[in-house]
Amino acid sequence: MSTTTLFSPYRICPIGAHIDHQGGAVLGRTIKLGTTLEYRALDSKEIRITSDQFGKAKFLIGDLDKAHWVRYAQAAARVLNPKRGMKAHVTGSLIGAGLSSSASVGLAYLKALADVNDMELTNEQLVHLDFELECTELGLQNGLLDPMSIIYGKKNALLFMDVVIGSVSPIMDPPSSDSVWVVAYSGVSRELTKSGFNVRVAECHEAAASLQNGAWKLGDVSREIFEAKKMSLPENLRNRAEHFFSEAERVSLGRQLWAESDAVRFGQLMNQSCESSIINYEVGSEVLIQLHEITSSTNGIYGSRFSGGGYGGCVVALAKADLAESACTEIAEKFLALHPELPSKVFVVETGDGLQ
Repeated sequence: MSTTTLFSPYRICPIGAHIDHQGGAVLGRTIKLGTTLEYRALDSKEIRITSDQFGKAKFLIGDLDKAHWVRYAQAAARVLNPKRGMKAHVTGSLIGAGLSSSASVGLAYLKALADVNDMELTNEQLVHLDFELECTELGLQNGLLDPMSIIYGKKNALLFMDVVIGSVSPIMDPPSSDSVWVVAYSGVSRELTKSGFNVRVAECHEAAASLQNGAWKLGDVSREIFEAKKMSLPENLRNRAEHFFSEAERVSLGRQLWAESDAVRFGQLMNQSCESSIINYEVGSEVLIQLHEITSSTNGIYGSRFSGGGYGGCVVALAKADLAESACTEIAEKFLALHPELPSKVFVVETGDGLQ
């Protein structure tokens, strides 16, 4: 049997922090880092996975060990329930760095298992299967930002994604753009299911229900109702809702600014997004806040924000193209001086197309 190779990219989200799970529209795009999966069919219900980083594992379709590194392959097999398994080798870089490596590898397993079982899946089905994989099987109360970005990503466009109706509107990069993307990895990996991520999601649901009878998510509540009733909310719930409504407005304005090639104001929105994440959403480790402050204050950087929930991972930034490399060097040196113990790295990242 022949071996097939696919590439499932990572994603960045410049604006739209912590609102997709509440029905808020988001901005995202894919980059030329991600998961490479080489696979071939097996004539059995066994799945065998090897990894240069984690070793090797084998299991039967239906098995699930949430503590094992192979859990994303197990969860993919459970939501698809295919008749035949596969043998695969998986590779990826910056795993757990806040660039959605989990959705990347989950979608890779889903697409590969569908392929070896001659199952035709639409893009919409892949998005929702990955959501089921992470939410139902692995317990992460996330939204659709990650799988939608990875499935629909375009090298030369920023995506505006309405997660409620599932629509994706590419905003093409201007031909004369003088901006590039920078990733500043803190050296601290994290896993959202073991962070405070689900607690914040629950607080958002509680705020929605308190503001409006029968509301499940903050996207069901109007800004006017929030403004009229916000002082009746406990401070923590009021802050979570304030973040949602202000971030939704930043996404809408960011969509317009990207179309107008206004990198300066777009970068300012990224900084405002990060500030709201810290103050209103109350996420951000000391290390990541330091990295954001260093990054956003560096010459050549238009703005930056946490990528990966603020519980570790990295900071993503928009930079002026001709100053980006020097900015990366300066950020890396300043952060290393504070945290020489961390395997941090700062680099310009290329944009790329979606799942291939």
